[in-house]
This record gives sequence, C-alpha cells and structure tokens, in this order.
Amino acid sequence: MKRSLAKGDAALAGQPPMIIRRSSETPARLWSGGTTRELFIAPVDSDYADRNFQVRLSTATVESEECLFTPLAGYERHLMVLEGAAHLEHQGHRSRDLGRFDVDTFDGAWQTLSQGLYRDFNLMVRYGSRGYLTHQLLREQETLHLSPEPALLRAWYLISGRVELVSGEVLAAGDLLVIEPGDRLGLRSLQASQLVVSTIAF
Repeated sequence: MKRSLAKGDAALAGQPPMIIRRSSETPARLWSGGTTRELFIAPVDSDYADRNFQVRLSTATVESEECLFTPLAGYERHLMVLEGAAHLEHQGHRSRDLGRFDVDTFDGAWQTLSQGLYRDFNLMVRYGSRGYLTHQLLREQETLHLSPEPALLRAWYLISGRVELVSGEVLAAGDLLVIEPGDRLGLRSLQASQLVVSTIAF
C-alpha cells in the first residue's frame, strides 16, 4: 500500500497507510478514575491534552466505584463496556446501564458520572464527523473480507483470540489495526476471536 492514510483528508494527513498498534506499545497512564491506554489519535501531530484531535481510540479501566468523566466539549463520545458493568448518569440528560459489549453514545460536553468497576473501549470524534462502535465475534478459521470504503476510516481492536492478516501479520489480544479510507481488508481468525470495530465517517 503506497498511498498515505486518508488521502485528501487533512484530519488524517501524515498517518501511514496501515497501522498495527501492539498492546506492548501502548503504556497505561493514570486518569482520575483508573488507567487508560491511547491506541490511536489523528492527526498524527495532535495531542489529547490540547483537544486538537479529530479521532481518538483508547481503552480504560475504571477502578473507582464512582467518578466523573473528563469533559470534552466539541466531541461525540462512544463507550463500549468490555468487562464488568457500568451505570452512566448524564446529569440533566439521561442515564444508561451498560453490560458487556453495550455501547453508549453521548455529547462529550455533558457532565457524566460513572458508577461501577469495568473496562471499556472509547471512540471520540470531533463533531462534523460520525463514529460507530460494534462488537464482532469471529469463529475459529472464519475469514473476513471488506471492500474499500472511500469515506470511512476503520479500526479493529482485538479483545481476545488471534487473527492473521493476508500480509501474514498476526494480531493478538490488545492489538489494534487501522486501515485507511479506500483500502480493503482480509483476515482469518486463528481461534475464536472477539473484536471491537470502530467506523468513522468523514
């Protein structure tokens, strides 16, 4: 693959054509409610603390029974519970109980109180783009072939199992694969595998 990621899209300029982020490359960092790992951020020179990113993917472990989420005005947030259970109280708006693989989508500017101990996957997108999170189960030796989508950035986070790409690269639990808009994907599960699929439409 010789094109740059998101050809023609300034939000993702500078990214390589395909990213494999190994779990060993994403150190855990502290936040007010526990620990988090940043898996992907774009543009490549953006920074979460500066709030100048377009897209961010991360995992978090919530280790406090009750905590407030960091406010993120200007962003749409998507949260999927991977382990445990959560109760999210979007103060002045609504509340939501989440079990394993349930997703909540909400305005990052809302004051959100989290209750429960759990591990989650997070997608944050700046308003003007749209994001989606889904859970996917691949049986052992099941293959997956996706056709090109020129306006979509797509990412796969491996919760458990092992999958092999057509390039021969093998992904294990905790690894992330990101492919550029317009590219195709082929992979095969080496054992039963659980994945989080992130889709961002520009």
